[in-house]
Amino acid sequence: MSDITVITPPDFLANNNFKLMLINPGIEIRQCLNTLLSKNTQPIDIYLYEDTESTNLDWVLQNVESSDIVVVDVDNCGSILKNIVSYIISKPRTFYLTNDEVTPYNIISNNRIYDLDWLDVYIRGLNE
Repeated sequence: MSDITVITPPDFLANNNFKLMLINPGIEIRQCLNTLLSKNTQPIDIYLYEDTESTNLDWVLQNVESSDIVVVDVDNCGSILKNIVSYIISKPRTFYLTNDEVTPYNIISNNRIYDLDWLDVYIRGLNE
């Protein structure tokens, strides 16, 4: 197992590690990520944002731009973050989960996911 650094608002870490940003991940996503990371041997920085009473949108937007991969669980986003979630999922390195079949997120991005199994390819690529 590698060094895994979890970074939360308002902190930043400047290095060349692979950067994965998670926005409001649910329990299943966390469990899947733990399984994937247990096979990893390279350092990874995980930027973790969870909606709380204090919203740090500047931090979120800055890390959406600088992360290698962003995963956002749309259904767990609070009302303030939902106002900009369309912008976040419009980014090419952002992947999103949702059970919402009404809101047409697929018009903005085809990067809808249902789990993190696809991320195993990225993790294995880091270790080669």
